[in-house]
Order: sequence, then structure tokens, then C-alpha cells
Amino acid sequence: MTAAPPAALEAPAALLGPVGQEPALAELRHLFSAEGGPRTLLFAGPEEVGRRLAARWLFALLNCLAPGPAERPCGECESCHLTLLNAHPDLKVVTPALTTDTGRAKRNLEIRIDQLVARERGDPEPLVPWLRTRPRYRARVGVVDHADTMNAPAANSFLKALEEPPPWAVIVLVAPGPDALLPTVASRCVTVRFAAVDVVALQGSGGLPVLTPELVGHPAIRLGQPGALVKAFDAADETATAKNAAEDFLDAVAGDLLEALLGAEALAKALSVTTEASTGPLGWLREMLRRRDVVRYAAALDAVDRCERAMAAYSQVSLACAVLALELRRIG
Repeated sequence: MTAAPPAALEAPAALLGPVGQEPALAELRHLFSAEGGPRTLLFAGPEEVGRRLAARWLFALLNCLAPGPAERPCGECESCHLTLLNAHPDLKVVTPALTTDTGRAKRNLEIRIDQLVARERGDPEPLVPWLRTRPRYRARVGVVDHADTMNAPAANSFLKALEEPPPWAVIVLVAPGPDALLPTVASRCVTVRFAAVDVVALQGSGGLPVLTPELVGHPAIRLGQPGALVKAFDAADETATAKNAAEDFLDAVAGDLLEALLGAEALAKALSVTTEASTGPLGWLREMLRRRDVVRYAAALDAVDRCERAMAAYSQVSLACAVLALELRRIG
């Protein structure tokens, strides 16, 4: 029996795919227009341009129960219903591990070998054995998000599955591009490219928000990242807090030394509450630094990068921000 999704899900619009990526979706539809399409794909492109939504759309396309190919994904059949609810048994997404083996929170993203293949005391449901189970519907799809963070053992263990997945399985890697992967991994994938999106021209359509005062100047506008813009809109308070933190920090750096150090402390506090829903103060800071001349802008960006690397290496956030403030004062 075919179940209809609740009206709140707005099907089939919820499965139309990422906004502004019609060429990539048309390519995918063509690739799978006949039986035996590619079994391993690489969705390449910048962050937040719709690659993950496209992977979900492709999954819905492959499993939709609508009779005509042109109608898929319909958003109304039982399979599409489960996709909309994020409860489909034939879709599995692998993301980088959030903790180390000792349980400590990770700041550097990494996909481990046990997330892909079975290992003693490893992930209880790694991807490769899961792919070998026959689908409940038409196809099992495994999405490896941030595939460029696979460590070497994980990537090498995955080669056989990439080369010869089960006939009912499709593997989608999400990464910046082939160069971000081991050549042995990239060579086994059909690459589909996703470009930056003109979010200003498309605002108010396809789920993109109309630009509010809080979003003016957001890095996602220049970088063509609709996903980041939607997140910023949905987390309006966090967006405004992060933007204000970056502005206040730059104002403090322009003051005397005490003001600069106090500004660094305030920036550290703002960074401690940043979530994935927000671009974060450093993202706003990079955008605001673009107002400087080319030489000072490049030097300032290097300083921000060093600050970020220091925090990723478990340095004290307050100390990293203080060093950043001193470096920006030196650069001028």
C-alpha cells in the first residue's frame, strides 16, 4: 500500500533537489536513464552548494515507485515518504567520526576504517557489509560525506567495494574534487560537478530565504552557498551573534592593546558557542577582512588560518584568539 506523506513535508517539492543545480541533476537523470548506470559516483564541488541534497535526490530517484521515469522522484509513494521522513532503510550516510578512540572530541574530521569495513570492537554497522544486504525497495545507496577525510587505511580498505559494489548498490562520495581523494579512489568514480549558485538571483525560490539585514554581507552570498545561507537564516540569532562578534573583535583590535586583548577574550567566548548551524565569527571575520588591500588581506587571512589550526590542535581558544589579535594589530 502506498502511503502519502503529511502535507507539512510539501512533497514533491521537498524532493526536487538542490536549488540552482539543474545541470547536475539533469546529468544524473541521464546517467541513470537506462539500467546499469554508474555504481560509484563522486559529487564534487564547494561546500554548501547542494551536493548532499543531490545525493538524497538521487536516492529518491532510484527508489521511487512511480511508474514513469519522468515522474521520479514523485514525493508521494511509500519510498519517497520514507525518504522525506529520513527513515528509509536503504539509505546510509557515513560521516566523519566525532570522537577519538579514547572518547575525546575530535576537531579534525576523519573517517576511520571501521566505519567502512568490519573490525573487531569497531562500528557495529559499517558501510560495506550493509551494502551487501539486498534492498527493501530498488537500490541501496551509501553516501560517504567528507570523503576526502578518509584516512589511508580506510580509503584502501574501500577500494574493492568501490570497484565492484553489489549490483543493487550505489556509492556516492561527497568531496571537493578528485584531487582531494587518493588517485586509486578517484579513478573508480564517475565525477558529477556542482558549481557555486547565484543566491541573490534565486533568493525566495526553491527554499532559499529572502536576504534579511542579518544576512547582508554573509560569506555564503559571495561564495554561492545556498546551504550555508539557509542555515544562517534558520539560526538567525546565532548568525547575528557571530556577525557582531567579528565586528566587535575588529573594532577592539583597532583600539589600544588592552582593548585588543579584551576583544580576543570576547571572540573566544563567541567561538565556544558556535554550532554547525552558524558560519561562525571566523567566517564573518574572513569576509570583513576583504575590505583591506590585497597584501594586508592575504596576511590577515594567514593569521586567521593559523588561529584555526591552533584551535584544531587543542590549543586554548583564548590564547589562539589573543595571538590572532596581536598579529592583526601588527599587520594593520
